[in-house]
Amino acid sequence: MRVFVYDKTFDGLLSAIFDAYMRQIFPDDLLGEGDIAPLTAMDSHTVCTEFDKVARVFAGLKKRLSPDGLRTLLYAWLSEQPGSDLLLFRYMRKVFATRRLIERDFSDPDVLAVSQLAKKVSCESHQLMGFVRFQETIENMYFAAIAPRYNVLSLLLGHFSVRLRDQDWILYDTARHYGIAFDRGIFREVSLDEGRILQGKLEPALLAENERLFQMLWKDYFSATAIRERVNPRLQARCMPRRFWAYLVEKHV
Repeated sequence: MRVFVYDKTFDGLLSAIFDAYMRQIFPDDLLGEGDIAPLTAMDSHTVCTEFDKVARVFAGLKKRLSPDGLRTLLYAWLSEQPGSDLLLFRYMRKVFATRRLIERDFSDPDVLAVSQLAKKVSCESHQLMGFVRFQETIENMYFAAIAPRYNVLSLLLGHFSVRLRDQDWILYDTARHYGIAFDRGIFREVSLDEGRILQGKLEPALLAENERLFQMLWKDYFSATAIRERVNPRLQARCMPRRFWAYLVEKHV
């Protein structure tokens, strides 16, 4: 059994593809740094992530995949599902093995699996565009916490940089413990003291003076527009998944 050890980044995965073709040895499994190799591993190779390797592999993918196909590849990577890196490794080998466009060949189990993963990630990002709730802080910056099933934070930045282009804001992923700040038109990665984020909400001491009033008004509007006789909890949970409720102001009633 052959294993490759890499840094568990997308660039690292592309570097692993490069090394495999250069060595003409293809791994049976991919491990992260620090992972314990199985007893049956007879050959282990450590991948060095390098820009030149990444650039060459990505250029090859661009020639053999459409823009939608490249997007599907990236979205499937962002799923962070167990074994998805080995799935993508096999998928890219099949892309390089033929000159025909394979991204719509759903009779291939790997192509189908990659497409299904990408659709789940895309659906999650679209849902969050509607479910994110920003809170104004005492520093005149808007803050929103999310805990998505997939690592979709980067997919939301374009949407909110347009919607809130004249504001400074932070979008924070509490499941992965990092966030992105939009500060005067510049993106930067941030980490926060999560003890000050209570069930998706900031401590009251961190909120702007009028923020609690606005939240109360929003809750009142949400309650006033609901027709009690038509409340359908099962339909609501299907259209507004419960895993998002902790981060929705209107659900804290």
